[in-house]
Amino acid sequence: MRDFKPIVSFAVLCCAFTAAAAAQTSYTVTDLGTLSSSNSAKVAEINKSGQIVGTSANHAFLWSNGVMTDLGTLGGGVSMAHAINDQGVVVGEASTASGEMHAFVWQNGVMKDLGVAGETSAAHGINSKGDTVGVAYAKNVRGGAVLWSGGQRQFIGDLGLSGSGSTAIAINDKGQIAGVSSGFATNQGVVRAVVWLNGVINDLGALGGLHSTANAIDAQAMVVGWAEVADNSTAAFQWQNGKMSQLESLPGSVTSAGNGTQATAVNDSGVVVGSCVTSTGETHAVIWNNGKITDLNNLITQGTGVTLTRATGINRSGQVVVEQQTNLDGPTTRAFLLTPQPH
Repeated sequence: MRDFKPIVSFAVLCCAFTAAAAAQTSYTVTDLGTLSSSNSAKVAEINKSGQIVGTSANHAFLWSNGVMTDLGTLGGGVSMAHAINDQGVVVGEASTASGEMHAFVWQNGVMKDLGVAGETSAAHGINSKGDTVGVAYAKNVRGGAVLWSGGQRQFIGDLGLSGSGSTAIAINDKGQIAGVSSGFATNQGVVRAVVWLNGVINDLGALGGLHSTANAIDAQAMVVGWAEVADNSTAAFQWQNGKMSQLESLPGSVTSAGNGTQATAVNDSGVVVGSCVTSTGETHAVIWNNGKITDLNNLITQGTGVTLTRATGINRSGQVVVEQQTNLDGPTTRAFLLTPQPH
């Protein structure tokens, strides 16, 4: 089924975010709309062609050329899209007729079940080769990170004894995988950002606290995510060549336990997007270019009524997918596409 609402575009002034330069340019902001039975849409990722995936009305969607398409389910009532590759193949999770949540891959209008009866699974990332990563677990068993490749499913391990818990979240075209894992012998409650390189899991550590999460990995194996600092607030990080570095925050950022900055995505030019708490305690969508942070809301033309609260994806062209989360008349999320325009 296809369903879409009118697209609204606004002109904004931004910096041109590339790895090489930061010249002034302009952006358009496009409201992606929602599926018909919902006033809310959450966005997950964007590919090089500007195709976008996310969730609206409890169904996975693909947005392409102004049209939002409902991807359906595996026989149940719920689905969520988590990632899309440059070939337009979508992965996520969906409910089956029996009520189980299974990982899926969607291509050319067909949703394929990657799951196993009796298990719960989800697919969180896919590369251009179609290699897919995620998690699978049986009842009362902690999840294990999995790789689907060449028609086979492989559990790729965690930081502790097998089954102590891990989830694979992203994979690049070299087969390098980022995610999270528990499994410490002395503290089973600690969850760490990890990367699997050549089949070996690596603990990325934290930034003075205990926990961390990896959200994305680029072609150069740079991983981004968030990590706890000493006061238990969160700090966005980038990790490469064995070193975790903290990304800067907005001036005067007011942090608290569990809140701060988070990096959610990175493109192959090393430009990072995510969110940061402002000096007034609000959460705003941000972008880091060459390590410098910019609040995207400072660049939007006044009077649009849009406050961008989180950026979730960025492609090679610098297009960014963002959300506005509000609590007016109940919690709602609107999804937008930011497209850089030449002078």
